[in-house]
Order: sequence, then structure tokens, then C-alpha cells
Amino acid sequence: MTNTKTIARNTGWSGFENGIGFIVGLVTPIMIARYLGPKTNGYIISIAYVANMVSSLGGLGLPATTRKYMAEFLGQGNRGTARFIYFRTLLFQVSLATAATPVLLFYVLRALQDTAGDYKLASALIVLSIWPGMVNSISAQANVAAEDLSANVSASVISILVYFIALTATVVLNWGVVGVGAALLCMRSVDFLVRLVPTFRRVLAWEITHQHPPELRNRMISFAWKAVTSLALTMIVWDRSEVILLIKRCPDISQVAYYSLAFSMAERLLLGASSFGSAVSATIFAQYGRDKSKLSSIAASAIRYLALTSIPLHFIFTALAIPALLLLFGHRYEGAAMVAVLAPLLCLSKAFLTPAQSLLECSERQGYVIAATVLAGIVDIGLAWSLIPTHGAVGACIANGAAQATAVVLMWVIAIHHFKVKLPWLQIAKISLISLIAALTAHFIAVRLSPLWAILCGGCAGLIVLFGFFYLMRVLEEEDHDRFRILLKMLPKSIASQADKFLLLLIRPESGNSAQAKV
Repeated sequence: MTNTKTIARNTGWSGFENGIGFIVGLVTPIMIARYLGPKTNGYIISIAYVANMVSSLGGLGLPATTRKYMAEFLGQGNRGTARFIYFRTLLFQVSLATAATPVLLFYVLRALQDTAGDYKLASALIVLSIWPGMVNSISAQANVAAEDLSANVSASVISILVYFIALTATVVLNWGVVGVGAALLCMRSVDFLVRLVPTFRRVLAWEITHQHPPELRNRMISFAWKAVTSLALTMIVWDRSEVILLIKRCPDISQVAYYSLAFSMAERLLLGASSFGSAVSATIFAQYGRDKSKLSSIAASAIRYLALTSIPLHFIFTALAIPALLLLFGHRYEGAAMVAVLAPLLCLSKAFLTPAQSLLECSERQGYVIAATVLAGIVDIGLAWSLIPTHGAVGACIANGAAQATAVVLMWVIAIHHFKVKLPWLQIAKISLISLIAALTAHFIAVRLSPLWAILCGGCAGLIVLFGFFYLMRVLEEEDHDRFRILLKMLPKSIASQADKFLLLLIRPESGNSAQAKV
């Protein structure tokens, strides 16, 4: 299978998985936010953030190491060595999870000894969810290494549905914060079991005999330490570390909820970029083992499609952010309005992260990733420290956005230099201009209407202007039609046929006539 087809197929599966997560992930925060209110919700978010941080760092970079080296040897056709790597890293991860979970549990319960019993129980349940979450990451990355993102879908979908059902029961039966903690534990436990069993069996069937290059152990240890260092820095820049400073330097715990919810709304826009980025990343790591000469063209094409899908979405949503906030979370969250407006633009740079980071990681140049993230972390901490005391969630948002942009720009500069990537600057400029016009159109219509009608009317107007200018300025080309058709084939035939006809309308006329193949 060609790289184009592999990326398109994996984009479809990743998109389906993320789509389910998007729907449930959009509904459940609304349920929790409306049910608990800003203050209690801010408390739960704080505990969950600390637990997630320990879960990620506690793995000492093993998930990323598993993906990197399994992908490399699978790309070489050496399944025996990939099998050895999977079982060895899985064993280490189980040991680390078993050590990290009780330590954090003791710390949290001791810190909350003067807190009400319900809060302590909820916190304990959230902390216990660390164990399945940590162990589950090895199997998830093994499937990515095999360029088979479809293998991750069933576990994600089932666990997400379990989470939704548990939260619904919590709201209906009034289980309070304990129900929220139990829902998270159930979700991660189900995800772990449903993903582990088929992955374990599939890898177990691979040949036992394997080559064990003498330098492999040292390479893996070096990569793991660099990965965990990069992860620690990444958490500062990409995983809203500003929550910690909001807790410490802002007396209003509601600001934690304002910041988290508004930024979560914006990051939902990264669904398409995340799906496509995961597919591209899997292919980049495997391609490194097959033929390094094609990495540059893969990265350049990835940037073009990320710009085509992400820039319009973030610009238009910026114009509709306040109506969306009020409609979804209610007027108790009006304090998050400015964060909701800023967040879509400030997190846009994150959409372009994965190809550059994957290029550097697959070639074992994580040192550059670490250096870029260190500089971004300095920007983040410096701005957050100075802005949060007076501006609360808005200051945290500005700090996070500035840090993300710094990291992405630096990584791409380095990747372009080392891999000679030629980015489609003219196309990016066209897409940005068109998106700005569409966003302004949506804003001037939405500002006069109630939240629901503002979203419907403003969004439709913005999309009409967007696609109109896409046609007039010849943004899409014939090769885009061929690539999008691979994704359209994954849709029901009736929907795919109509989508194909619409896609042909956007293709420049001189090439559209030669692209009449039906889906």
C-alpha cells in the first residue's frame, strides 16, 4: 500500500475514533460544568490535571520509545525484534504504574485530610485511574507503530461510551463528585482491557526469533530519557500547565474552570488535525525505516492539508466563540468569554506540530525538540507568572498560546533545515486570507443574534464565503480530489457521491473536467 493510501486510511480511522471522542468530549464537559458549577468543577479539574501529569511522566518515555523502535523494525520487515520491544516495554510500564499510583494516592489523601469525605473519595478514584491509563499507552503506541490505527478504534469508542453512560447516571442519580471520579476510572479501565487483549494476541503471533543489534538497548535508553525530558517540557507548553499557576497565584478557583473549559472548546477544533497528524506520524516513522528520501515531500504535503482544514475552522470559530460558550455552558460561565475568543487563534499553531516533531524524533534528533520546548517553556512560565495574578484565565491563555507558537515555529525551522522541506507558502497565504474574510462575515452576522441563531446563521454565512473564495482563488487542485476520494470511499455510497460532486465544484475548471471518476 502506498504512503498516500496508508495516510488516508489511517486518517479515516483516526478521524472516526476522534469523532466519537469529539462528540462525547463535547457533551460530557458540558454535563459536568453545568452540574458542578465553576468552583467545584475547578477543583475536579485540578486533581485530574495532577493525576494526568503523574501518569504521563511516570512512564519515563516508554510509550514514545515503543512507537519509535517498533515502527523502525516493522518498517524493515523485522517483526521478531518489534515483538521483543513490545513485551519488554510493556513489562517495564506495568512496574512503573504499580509504583507511581500508590505514591500519588498517599500524597493526595494526605493533602486532603481536612477535606470532606466525598472529595477525598473522588480524588482517590481519579488517582487510581492512573494505573490502567499508563499501561494502556504501550498497546496504543504499538498499534500506531504498525500503521494500523483501526486497531485502536474499538477500545476508544467503547470506553468513551462507558464514560458517557457513567456521567449521565451521575447527573441523573445525583452521585456528585464521587460519580465523576468513578466515571473516569471506569473509562480508563475499559479502554485498557479492550485494547490490551487483541493487541497482545496479535503481537504474540509474530515470530519469536529476532535480531538484537548490540546498540539497540543503549539507543532505546537514550531515546527514552530524551522522550521523558521532552514530555516534561511538552506538558509545560502543550498540556495547560498554567492550571498549576492558576491554583497557586489566583485566589478564584473558578478561573481554573474558565480557562480549562474555554481552551478545551478550542482544542476540539484540532480533531481533524489530530487525526491527520496521527496518520502522518505513523507513516513518517515507518518511512524512516523504508526510505528516508521521501520524508520531505510527505511533510510538505502534510502542512498543506493541515492549513486547508485547520486555519478556516479556527478563524470562523473565533467569530462564534462567545455564542457557543453561552449556549453550551450557560451564563454562569460568562467569565470565560474572553478566553473563548482568544483560545481558537492561540492554539492554532498546535495543528502544525506533529509532522515537524515526528521528523525530528524519527531521526533521533529529540535534542532539537527539547531545546525548542525549553525556550517555549520559558516564554510560557514567564508570561503566566506575570499575567495570571491580574488577568487570571486570560493571562494563562495568552501565555499558553505564545509558548505553543514559539515551539512550533522553532521545530519547523529546524526540520526545514535538516530535511530540506519546501513549504507551500503561497497556498497558506491564500487560505489565511480567505479564512479571515469568512470569519469577519460570520462575526458581523452573529453579533446581532441570540446564541443559537448566531451560530447557525453566522456559521452558514462563513462557510458560504469560505467555499466561494476557495473556488475563485483556485485553492484546490486535481491531486486533492484524488486524495480526498480515498477518504470519501469510507463513507456510505450515497453520501460519498454527493460529497464528491461538491468537491469537484471546488476544483479548478481546467482540471475538474479530467477528474470525473465516481466514488
